[in-house]
Amino acid sequence: MSFKSINLLLVMLLLGTFTAIAQSNYYISPSGSNKADGTKSRPWKTLEYARNQARKADGFVVIHLMDGEYVLNRPLTLNAEDSNLSIQAAEGATPVISGGVTISGWRNSGKDGIWTAKVSAGVVGRHLYINDKRVVRARTKDGVGWVRLSNRPNPCNSVDCRDDENTPNGFKVPEGFPKLSNVRDVEMVNIMRWKMYRGKLDKIEDGVAYVNQRYWELARIGPFAINENSNDKAVAWLENAIEFLDEEGEWYLDKRKSRVYYKPVKGENLKNAKVVLSNLEKLIDADGVSNLNIEGITFKYGNWKQASKPEGYVSIQSGAYLTDSDYQTIEDGFEGLIDIPGNVHFKNSHNVVIKGNTFQNLGSTALNFDTNNQNVNVFGNTFDGISGGAITMGNLQDHHIISSNVSREIIIDNNTIKDVGLEYFDVCAIKCSFVTDASIVNNTIDGSSAGGISLGWGWGRYDVDHFAFWKDGSDKAYNHPTSAGGVIVAHNSINNVTKKLGDTAAIYNLGASPGTKWYANYIEGVLYPEAPNCAHYSHGIYPDNGSRGIEIRDNVVIGSSHRPYLANGSHDYVVRGAAYYFEKEAGEYPTWIKEKAGVKSIIKTIRSREEIEKLLPPALPVNSNFYIAEKGTVVGKEITAIGSAGNSKASFATDGRTETYWQGAGKEGELIVDMGKVSDVYYVSSAFGYIDAKTKREVYFKHGYDFEYLISKDGKNWRTFGEGRKISTLAINQQYMPEQEPVEARYVKLKIHSSGDDPLGVLRLKVVDLEPVYGRRIFGPEKSKNLTKTH
Repeated sequence: MSFKSINLLLVMLLLGTFTAIAQSNYYISPSGSNKADGTKSRPWKTLEYARNQARKADGFVVIHLMDGEYVLNRPLTLNAEDSNLSIQAAEGATPVISGGVTISGWRNSGKDGIWTAKVSAGVVGRHLYINDKRVVRARTKDGVGWVRLSNRPNPCNSVDCRDDENTPNGFKVPEGFPKLSNVRDVEMVNIMRWKMYRGKLDKIEDGVAYVNQRYWELARIGPFAINENSNDKAVAWLENAIEFLDEEGEWYLDKRKSRVYYKPVKGENLKNAKVVLSNLEKLIDADGVSNLNIEGITFKYGNWKQASKPEGYVSIQSGAYLTDSDYQTIEDGFEGLIDIPGNVHFKNSHNVVIKGNTFQNLGSTALNFDTNNQNVNVFGNTFDGISGGAITMGNLQDHHIISSNVSREIIIDNNTIKDVGLEYFDVCAIKCSFVTDASIVNNTIDGSSAGGISLGWGWGRYDVDHFAFWKDGSDKAYNHPTSAGGVIVAHNSINNVTKKLGDTAAIYNLGASPGTKWYANYIEGVLYPEAPNCAHYSHGIYPDNGSRGIEIRDNVVIGSSHRPYLANGSHDYVVRGAAYYFEKEAGEYPTWIKEKAGVKSIIKTIRSREEIEKLLPPALPVNSNFYIAEKGTVVGKEITAIGSAGNSKASFATDGRTETYWQGAGKEGELIVDMGKVSDVYYVSSAFGYIDAKTKREVYFKHGYDFEYLISKDGKNWRTFGEGRKISTLAINQQYMPEQEPVEARYVKLKIHSSGDDPLGVLRLKVVDLEPVYGRRIFGPEKSKNLTKTH
């Protein structure tokens, strides 16, 4: 059975088309009892109990949620036992699944119009809602007067992008700043370019505020790190102190006293208001479930406490954040990045329909399909008031996982998304990183702090050829394409994006994405970003570094704070048809594009990939010179291992497949590549580590390997190549000769003198005989033929 037909089969099951299949119906109600029988007249009380009973049933099970609010004190977990299940609103019902706690018992504190109430011990919510409206956590007006202490950072050249280790983690406090009663709970917000950081203070001494050291070690990893901002433009604002609670509509939680404070706006009566504090981080946490439908439910009040932890929130882009400071550069640290999780979170799940739900007032990403999810349809949902993004698909570490685990056949169709990125400005509304054959169609996006739709990842660094950034110490040395591609972005209406941060777009891409089409999207209002210290420019259509294999046609952009279309590091590697781009007011464009864009009431049921593809015109002709490599260097060349081999063959060390690598016994070993003939060798790179047996992902040894490269024309007489013997400091180790002529060699040897504290393992070994062209590529068909000269 094809992947494209499975979703359709699932829908037929859910709609009861196959009446011969056994189906059980259970009902739950907040006023029910788990001692009842689960019928409509005698419903159970809790989701968890109903799930446990469903596990005992044969065939397909439908859990009907009757009217009311289901407040969870722990996530509803779903796994393989919960397959063949629908969790849906009962007929005519509008149930709510809540991760919050209701705050009552308010009284006037007698100080500056501030009211207070008790909260349960251990509840540490980051978001307060008054009658379903998110209110502002107590904060300073801005960061004026704050000055970062600094030693002069090193020039931004490869590893040197990391700032001087002796640069202090301190900021001069402006005059008149109040004395804080809870310094270690105060959060500093740092904004630079397209990024937003949140980190906690550690102490204030002698007029200097010091941030948490764990946060600082992450925040200073460059390039584009916190230390690269001007000293007086390092702080955007501070928040979460009772001393900042000076304006109506602000609130503060004192976790030590388990008490919340709020300053009501004029005319607001807390005794009659519904006040909810976010609490639970995941409402649904699914791993390994198949044939699941979730329909007609409202999800509210999810929390996310990452920014309150010592390492804070250090985002690289689009909600991808660092938690491990044991890296030298951000590019090297790509191996440790993870996405903001979902308040509704899936992984390893197949045949899932998310239909007709509402995701409202949530504190992380609303809906996240993490690694290894296949045949997913997100249809007809509403997302509103989200701290992070609305929908995230894919995992940042799934760039070269084995094909059976690639997230694929994803459909995001006819959804309404409003006001996302309210707390984490750098996110976008919809994000798909390493997924195959995703379709993003007929969605309406209205209001995003950053971008609208973001695709791909890695700035081209995960691709097989040397498209960009070859000289920044981050070439990943892969020998086959990434899992990204075949993404349809069509008939979406995208409005009022880039409200806070710039250097992004309504539709944005990174890296190669063969077979991708951006067709007939209507974009209006790509705004001038207003956050302090950010990049104050943004675009409608933006294929960024490494973007290739994309067909862009019949899109409309009206009103863009900068150029409506920008191809950065991707010139002539995308195929463009008709375009209607207007920096200010609209000119002439076909009205059908706007008429067909966005959510449409006539689309009532979920669509298959085949149905969506029928909406597209025939592909534009592609010049054969626009070449996207399928294989990289030293593929298929003979490899010899010297030393006791472990449980993997040396010949697999350079095939670019993540399920294979070379593992040696002991601490010493050698790999020798025979290139077949004497060739020009420009550079060599390696990665040390192993493949996790369960996840099939690469695990890197970041530092401590004592190694060197040697070259030979005859395999007998060897000499040192490049920098000579050294100790590894990067997860991806590079040895370049960018300022010299290439050397001639047939054989290249990786000699490991010691693996240090780690076992002996080589994930990849890459030899390049193509002249690197970073910084001086001449874009266009006449130069693309050079890409074929690899081994």
